Amino acid sequence: MQTLRGAVSAKTTLPILENVLLDCRSDRIEMSATDLEVGIRTIAYGDVEEPGILTIPARKLAEVTRELPEEDVTFTVSDGSQVLIECADVTYLMFGLPADDFPRIPELGEGYITLDAAVVGQMIDSVRTAVSTESARYSLNGVYIDVSPEWLRMVATDSRRLAIANLDAPGLVESRRSAILPTRAAEGVLRAFVDTKEVRLALMENQAVFSDGEITLTGRLIDGEFPAYERIIPRHNPIHVVAGREEFLTAVRRVSLFSDPRTLSVRLDIADHSITLSAHSEDFGEAREAIDAVVPERITLGFNAKYLTDALSSMDSEQVRMELKEPLDATVFRPVDGDDYAHLIMPMRL
Repeated sequence: MQTLRGAVSAKTTLPILENVLLDCRSDRIEMSATDLEVGIRTIAYGDVEEPGILTIPARKLAEVTRELPEEDVTFTVSDGSQVLIECADVTYLMFGLPADDFPRIPELGEGYITLDAAVVGQMIDSVRTAVSTESARYSLNGVYIDVSPEWLRMVATDSRRLAIANLDAPGLVESRRSAILPTRAAEGVLRAFVDTKEVRLALMENQAVFSDGEITLTGRLIDGEFPAYERIIPRHNPIHVVAGREEFLTAVRRVSLFSDPRTLSVRLDIADHSITLSAHSEDFGEAREAIDAVVPERITLGFNAKYLTDALSSMDSEQVRMELKEPLDATVFRPVDGDDYAHLIMPMRL
């Protein structure tokens, strides 16, 4: 039930969407929930004496199951719209709704690809901070999944920054295809498949389906055109600055305490084997910290502190490489030990 809660509608004009579908079959109960954007189906195995199907209030069922003792639970459907729940000395009779109007969760079908679940989760987690939260930019309100015969990529952007995670996977598909997965569905994948070894992914006409056999999560794809991200990433930024990622991240967090709240601006003076970070606020004063770095030439830039924090937090490498050109040109942040991830940030005018 805890897995299903993320797909239950909190506010809806359709009462059926506040319910969870219980589909009792020969040896299992399939439980489904959906808000028409995200859908989740999970399986609980047990002894089914007689098949039946019903929907009952999802949040109330979650509250009930959370409080039940750690013993076997019996569900008995009666009159087509009631379910009797018995566990030890506890009994609940819940009123439900017929299952006829409940939207069905799409099946995985054929044409899916099989991926390492941990890698998928890591890719989504590393790019999701760059997803736009502006409702007017609908096509940017999700994670772009781009699959080719050579690689799988996940990309997100809000037009001021862009994050891309790449997985080399020769022979993954026969032809290139792509889709925009809504943020809520992407975050649902992170929660649903934490303990899963492999996950299967199918990109359909208007749905993405993720499944490990016992949990199926679907996301209604965003109907829009994602930017041509390959053209946005600079290919020839000649200035490469290398610093310790954790040291850099800690310095940004400390110095940004004195950033102007309206801009969150942090200044980076790069010179003499160091990066000196500074921030100034008329209300609080100023802060400054220097960290060691490999610096080929002097340059000064300004960045939004939150964007810097998100970029550095999205990597797990010991060192990070900044690829620069001019103070107002896009800067690319990459882990030094690999090219499977990049985070592009547009600098601020100081």
